[in-house]
Amino acid sequence: MKDKKFGKGEIIARYSVPVTVLKWRDERNVTMVSTYHSADTQRVSNKGKETEKPLRMIDYNHNMGGVNLKDQLLHIYMVEKKKMTKRYLKLFKRLLNSTVPHWYVVYQQVVGRNIQ
Repeated sequence: MKDKKFGKGEIIARYSVPVTVLKWRDERNVTMVSTYHSADTQRVSNKGKETEKPLRMIDYNHNMGGVNLKDQLLHIYMVEKKKMTKRYLKLFKRLLNSTVPHWYVVYQQVVGRNIQ
């Protein structure tokens, strides 16, 4: 795709079965690759304005909250901050960082209260 300037709300899509690449202009250019979504759009209302938004962007925004929450919970307790040369240690610490928030959520659901 050429880097041409286009206005807010415009979409450029290219297909190569089963992959769809979509470039959409909101505040900035957003490029997304998907094997699930097509270039379909849906009319949404935001702050009293009606706009067309790609379905894949709506799905992304709807499901992104869990990842943002995980990143917020882990930011303070990040184990892999130090630079490492051994890949197996880096992998172990990354897996540890991913499982800790999941344990916390399971604990909250089982006990029914937050850790103080």
